[in-house]
Amino acid sequence: MGASDGRLPAVVPAGGRSDLRIAFALGGLGGGNAFGAGFLSAAQQLRVRPAAISCTSGMIVWTAHYLDGLDLRHKLRDHLAEMPKTPEATPFGSPSFGNQWMLAKGLPGVFRPAMQEYWERWSFLSPFSEPKQWADRLLPAQTHVPTREPAYFEQIATTLAETDVAVMFNAFCPPTGQEVLFLNEAARAQLGVSWQMQTPTRLYMPITAEGVEAALHLYSYGYERTYFDLNLIDGAYHRQFILNELCDLRVPHKPDVMWIVRPQNSRWIGEMPANYFEQRDMETEIGMNSSYSMQLSRIELINRMVRDGHLSPDSGYRHIQVELLQFVGKRDYFDYFIETEHVFNTAYHRALDALSTRLGWTA
Repeated sequence: MGASDGRLPAVVPAGGRSDLRIAFALGGLGGGNAFGAGFLSAAQQLRVRPAAISCTSGMIVWTAHYLDGLDLRHKLRDHLAEMPKTPEATPFGSPSFGNQWMLAKGLPGVFRPAMQEYWERWSFLSPFSEPKQWADRLLPAQTHVPTREPAYFEQIATTLAETDVAVMFNAFCPPTGQEVLFLNEAARAQLGVSWQMQTPTRLYMPITAEGVEAALHLYSYGYERTYFDLNLIDGAYHRQFILNELCDLRVPHKPDVMWIVRPQNSRWIGEMPANYFEQRDMETEIGMNSSYSMQLSRIELINRMVRDGHLSPDSGYRHIQVELLQFVGKRDYFDYFIETEHVFNTAYHRALDALSTRLGWTA
């Protein structure tokens, strides 16, 4: 595809190799999605177009914007303009209160507080109800209601399903313990799997609007809605980064270089938690890091075995160069849903340097 249709041509390495295959692994994390968006904006600027992309949660949306050739900075500014403004005087005396204010007011076009649903539940409660039934109404799992229109999910799904870039994202089904991996045709063919193929831990399905909606289903939306007759939630809660499948793409589709774009750091920055909110923040970071660390160890093991001659290229294994771009800084519990242009710019400028200077690629 050429630039005339708004999409990106493949990158041409400065060293002269035209067969270098690049993959992006993009992890979604609330307000940290601005970090991934900044990386993708730098890739646009340098006209880098990967052969494969894995993405989770909000990065599914940013990946579609990137593949559509949209101005990502402009999209972020539009999003920030729609966010409810925090009152000048806040109880905590800090801009970080904006996260709690947004959760209380809702995010236009994304979700609203589930106040109507809260009071409706009380109309079906008997004075003789069990303690659990009282708890279900006093502190329900559902605190917000998604408000995105069906056309929104359809547009995202169409972009991801029809691109020739291999795209994959996930959702998770707690009752079965299975991850649902949504693939476009390019990813399905390159992985060598079939639709509806299952293992005890995984189910492969084509990318559809319903799949996009399932992959964006937050904990706070509750569990009354099902997708494909399954209780599915945002896959980032289970596996924030999809690395194994990028490595499992068949030769000659297996990537030579994998860029892992992390909206958080791999270590806890600052003093150990001293209050509830800091504790929850650390719990989130540790949970998000666990599946990532295990998958990265697998890549390092295979790279070492290839390097030491225990695995030959003829067996389908090859060395994959891992390039890590991760957020360096501290964003606390109250920043979880807040996207900022500062985070976008941090990723954008670091990615420009890493993609163009460190690897020496030119468009």
